[in-house]
Amino acid sequence: MNLFFIVFVIHVQAQIGELEIPLVIPLKPVQIEKLREVASTYSEAKMFADLVTQEAQPFLGTKPNPIKAIHYEGFVHTDPQRIESVTHLQDMARVSCLLKYWMISGDLRAEETLKQYILAWIQTYQLTGNDVNENKLYPLLVAYYTIRDSFLAEDCLVVERWIQNLGALHEDSVKNSNHLTNRYSKHLRLLAIAGMILGKQDWVVASYEGIKRFISNSLYEDGSSLDFRRRDTLTYHASSLIPLIELAFLLGKQGNALYTWSSIKGGSLKKSVDFVVPYAMGEKTRQEWVHSEVALDHRRAEEGIEEYRIGRYYEPASALALMELAVFFDPSLMRVVHHLTHNKAELYPTWQTLINEVARVN
Repeated sequence: MNLFFIVFVIHVQAQIGELEIPLVIPLKPVQIEKLREVASTYSEAKMFADLVTQEAQPFLGTKPNPIKAIHYEGFVHTDPQRIESVTHLQDMARVSCLLKYWMISGDLRAEETLKQYILAWIQTYQLTGNDVNENKLYPLLVAYYTIRDSFLAEDCLVVERWIQNLGALHEDSVKNSNHLTNRYSKHLRLLAIAGMILGKQDWVVASYEGIKRFISNSLYEDGSSLDFRRRDTLTYHASSLIPLIELAFLLGKQGNALYTWSSIKGGSLKKSVDFVVPYAMGEKTRQEWVHSEVALDHRRAEEGIEEYRIGRYYEPASALALMELAVFFDPSLMRVVHHLTHNKAELYPTWQTLINEVARVN
């Protein structure tokens, strides 16, 4: 693992009032079996398995810290309510870490700890349908999808009733919202995982159609996006694409077609990913937020939050999460992943590239 990459991740996670949750992908049992096989066979994969194992150890047997209401969306980073919410939401980073470890190891201690976190949060947090806030809970949903068979039947009823309510709230936004920015992609992500858990194919289909709706209305032929033009930043451009590419990732053959699908206006996921590549490679530079039309961005800058400083240069390393996911569809992007991580491992330069490979099974 490249030292620069580790330092960058720690720097991002240490920002006051900010929460970056590692991406976790729902895997089927056959894919988890393949992950364990690959992790025990290939040295590149074993390195990540060892790292995940090391990171998870402090969280085994820990107690959850749920909260009734999340105050995150719409609050500047320095707001005490947002800072308090972030303290509680650190649980999601722990869930992500424990789930990755369980997928590698099958350790029953991790499984039991995950169950306690899932039950505590769904029994405490009161759903609102807010996309930004509830997207932070996504690791709980992926964890439940993955280890559901280990829950008691009565606990499954409680959890799935909560997921039914969550899905219903976000279904309405997916069908009716005209605010087709990065926030819409979060609604899609939540509806899709709820549909996968509950076996509601109509929710999965609605998410698929929502992706096409987003592409048609918010991605442009030159690769830019509504988020990019409205907020003058690649940060939100990328964050709007990640949930969409993740959903395409989960759709199998349909997802492969969706990645390159072009709207009548000429926009596509592929073009919008490619739009970021020269900035990720350092071939182009740009100053962020200068012409943002969103008042909250300016309030954040006025509060002295470095990530939102007007004129701040885009950091190429910020593109890694997008690139390592998109490489599933476009192997040529591996050169970007290698460049950003300074890791020339041919097969698995990052954890996500390892997940990409096992996800091809079945």
